[in-house]
Amino acid sequence: MREPKRYVATAGTIEESLAALAKFPGMLSQAFRRWKRVRMIIEEEPERRSLDQNALQWKWCSDAAKQGDMDAEDYQAFCKLHFGIPILRRDSEEYREAYDRILRPLPYEQKLELMKAPFEWPVSRGMSKKQLTEYLNRVYVHFTGLGFRLTDPGLKGIGPEQYREAS
Repeated sequence: MREPKRYVATAGTIEESLAALAKFPGMLSQAFRRWKRVRMIIEEEPERRSLDQNALQWKWCSDAAKQGDMDAEDYQAFCKLHFGIPILRRDSEEYREAYDRILRPLPYEQKLELMKAPFEWPVSRGMSKKQLTEYLNRVYVHFTGLGFRLTDPGLKGIGPEQYREAS
């Protein structure tokens, strides 16, 4: 079994925090056995992407497939590689290191293939709501710049506080 790089407990309420605290003695024991010294940090947990945002990105790829020359999965792979990865590389040293070590040396066609099933290199699933909003803005600008018509986010139940169309 692979050892974790870190031990994490996330909470959104006081009750969840107290439940997480109950797990700390076990996590601390394991951490001290492995590392001898540990650093404990309490920080804000970024708001995760919404299911509506995720659905919208797939809807837009489907919209593009009906108007363009690729299928939805190919458009999704293109968007992940061209818009999502730059955001994650900018915001995460760990992600940047992994991408640069594993994918960056590969030919472009292989990178695109790795964005799709069965590999599905993780991109949007690890994004915060803010990052996915930026990603969706980039996708919107790209496709509408090519003349594609994309589904209005309001029709997907996404309010302007969750997604703002790029101007």
